[in-house]
Amino acid sequence: MTAATSLIESTVERVAATLAAPWPGPQLAAPVSLEGGTGAALFLAELARRDPARLPAVHDRIVPAARALTGTASVGLSHGPAPVLAVVQSARIGDHYVRLRQTLTTHLASEQLARLAAPSPGPGVGWSDYDVITGPTGTGRLLLAAVTEGDPVERAAAEPALSATLDRLVALARPVRVDGQPVPGWWVPNARQASAGDRRVFPRGDVNLGLAHGIAGPLALLTLSAEHGFTVTGQLDAVYAIAGWLAARADRDAFGPVWEPRLGLDEELARARGEDSGPGAGPADVSPYAAAFGGAWCYGAVGIANALFRAGRLTGEGDWRRLALRSAHALVHRPDALAHLQGPTVCHGLAGFVQSLWRLGRLAGDAALLDHCAEIAEQVAELWDPAAAFGYRHVAPADRQRGWELDQPLGLEDNPGVLEGAAGVAAALLSVTAGTQGADPVWDRVLLLS
Repeated sequence: MTAATSLIESTVERVAATLAAPWPGPQLAAPVSLEGGTGAALFLAELARRDPARLPAVHDRIVPAARALTGTASVGLSHGPAPVLAVVQSARIGDHYVRLRQTLTTHLASEQLARLAAPSPGPGVGWSDYDVITGPTGTGRLLLAAVTEGDPVERAAAEPALSATLDRLVALARPVRVDGQPVPGWWVPNARQASAGDRRVFPRGDVNLGLAHGIAGPLALLTLSAEHGFTVTGQLDAVYAIAGWLAARADRDAFGPVWEPRLGLDEELARARGEDSGPGAGPADVSPYAAAFGGAWCYGAVGIANALFRAGRLTGEGDWRRLALRSAHALVHRPDALAHLQGPTVCHGLAGFVQSLWRLGRLAGDAALLDHCAEIAEQVAELWDPAAAFGYRHVAPADRQRGWELDQPLGLEDNPGVLEGAAGVAAALLSVTAGTQGADPVWDRVLLLS
């Protein structure tokens, strides 16, 4: 064992001990949140898959979550029954949680079908109509796990809802018309933007390219489902349409390909016509937004590359795979690319970059990417903060209203969860050691990376 590996593994154990112990502060008030007790349980369940003796720590977090679920609806993967289901799916060890998995799968499937049946005030969509964190794409990944790994009760409940989910995502690949012009079906109009800042920056709406809130997330689920042999009419055509669009929207600088996180409607229309549309569209430079978010799991090239590589592997499109890998290598060589990441956590931070890069390196068998992951993971381990309630702090805008600006003041938050907390940091560090332990992680299904 190298000194770096020893540091990473000892840091994982320190976080595990912190998350398994009684917590300070009010975090236990969020037992069913991916950013509260359920998020901590997801990481602890990943440990228990390697060592079943750790199941009691998982159980200590699942019990209050299960008790808190009465009358609670899922808000995508972020809150409610869905993240609890993610945990008990990860803790599929022996006969543990069979009844709870069946109950939660049936409930989630019913929720998903009702949500998909609700009328949408189109044209255009909102993020929550399709995204990974608050929309049906993330919960669709749990339904896929129920279909591919569940017992007959889970499969029977999940299959209709998964089919309906895939139908919804296939429909996104069909253009809609705005002012007489075809635009991507995942266009979010101004009125349905997520914040006042977004409405100001995108007066005619935008199309989002990222994995968390953009079209790369649906592409990942469509591809993963097809890999498992579960498809609906038009699914492969949708994979070709979305992946081809993403490939065509890649920008390039001196280091290689990169993507703008979001394109305003007029910029997208200009690119569709083959016109240079301003910063980020030319070969010499990328925009500040692409530079700032390039390494982030949520919006950046590293997340998009994972979805595009999977699509290329499914379809045999070698150009997509090569583009994805070139963009990943460009990230690790682009000066200060990681300096833009916001702290150690998953969503906008280093842990999300490490997990995304590691998963892509693993998929591609790219030893150089995996070596970079190990180096960055060591840096993340060294960021352990003994003054933090859970060992790592999330760096976030102090007012929690980022919008689309890059210059807001940042604050520090203690969080035990996966996207913006210590559990996600430790889970990413654990993944980097997975090659030596022979276990492929499943926790990053909630990130649509596996």
